[in-house]
Amino acid sequence: MMKKHHDSTTARILALVIVLATFGVATTRGQDAATAPAAASNFVPVVAVLPFDGRGRQAELEKTGKSVADLVFVKLLEDNVNLVERADLDKALDELHLSAVGLVSPDSQLQLGRLVGAKILITGSLFEAGGKKYAVAKIIGTETTRVLGCSASGHGEYTDLAPELAAKIAAVLHKDAEKLLPRKTTVFAAADRLADVKGRQRQVFLSVTEDIAMPIPDPAAEIELKKLLIALDFTITSNRAEADFAIICEAIASNAGSYHKFSSAAARVELSVYQAKDNQLLATGATKETVAGASYVVAAKDAIGQATLRLAADLLKCLK
Repeated sequence: MMKKHHDSTTARILALVIVLATFGVATTRGQDAATAPAAASNFVPVVAVLPFDGRGRQAELEKTGKSVADLVFVKLLEDNVNLVERADLDKALDELHLSAVGLVSPDSQLQLGRLVGAKILITGSLFEAGGKKYAVAKIIGTETTRVLGCSASGHGEYTDLAPELAAKIAAVLHKDAEKLLPRKTTVFAAADRLADVKGRQRQVFLSVTEDIAMPIPDPAAEIELKKLLIALDFTITSNRAEADFAIICEAIASNAGSYHKFSSAAARVELSVYQAKDNQLLATGATKETVAGASYVVAAKDAIGQATLRLAADLLKCLK
């Protein structure tokens, strides 16, 4: 039994190496300095600020926690932290039927983070003890579930604590954000998460549209999906009528400004998986990524590629 598992693992690793080598050669031809290797890129720590949970007589009203969060948001914005707009955050919470206060489940944090593109959530609580008021912030990695914290205290109003708390949050983000961010997803990592999926040469029809607002060929989403599907032992077909499954992917990227002297791009990828014969929807989802790189093209392609692999690693589990 152990030998069989070892042989299967070895075969999968060999298939991945062959696939990566093949696509690596194909995708580097004709590239110039503007499309430098994606290894030069890195995640931009997009941050979402949620209302604080109020406790005690003076913090019972929901508006107290919201007011503190709004003041923290403004101060972080002044400190050039990359923040999710309040309107986008509220819309995502409505779509997910989640409460902004007390969002403690790692699954709900991950869902919210993916929908708004936030890698880090900031939330916390307000309470009174020993005659002093405390504002405690939790800084949460949406994909790593790691948590860092800081606090401010005083004898005034809770809103008076917001500037000091925001300064401490900003210091944590600038110094330790990497501790909260996930590692980049590779085809190897995505295939490992899909270890229970056996392609058995079943056929998959791919339809991918990608727009990075530039006339650049070599779509990142399509390439990552093809590499992953081949590594999982699926066959890719151009004829939907003959396919066992159909995967429809839409990807778009736009300029997200500069980050630490690099160009950054924000990407959104939507993926739907169908049973091709009867067009039955098996899984669907969307996610966002913001990445900084040596050029906008590098950042846009890497953002789309990362978003595609992360989403595929979740949704393609339905292809067992």
